[in-house]
Amino acid sequence: MGYETIAYSAETIVFLFLGIGLFAFEHPFQELGWGLFITTIINLNLSRLLNVGVCTFLINKTRTETNFSRKEFFVIWFSGLRGAMAYALALSCAGDFPTVGPVILIDTLMYSFTTILVQGSVMNPVLAKCNVK
Repeated sequence: MGYETIAYSAETIVFLFLGIGLFAFEHPFQELGWGLFITTIINLNLSRLLNVGVCTFLINKTRTETNFSRKEFFVIWFSGLRGAMAYALALSCAGDFPTVGPVILIDTLMYSFTTILVQGSVMNPVLAKCNVK
């Protein structure tokens, strides 16, 4: 029971930091437009696809009893990480690099919100459709 409480509290704090971060800083989004954000989504999803693909391939080659199916591979790729550590690093960059730091921060915030709200919202139907428990 204690670990669940700590995990829930930590998750709530991360969401609070993300929400506050969206309004607490001046973000240069008007100057950037949507191009950087769309490029970020494409690049991060492709890199996650390659990373998960290589890892599951190596795991399937070394395991003898249970292997990852294509549906499980898709769920692993789709679920991904939601950006708490990326946000912490981007926040650090915003202070360390005054010219590109704010750009990194707003891009990371937007990607984190997209993955949390869009991908996180449809995760249960994806799991049900892929029959992954």
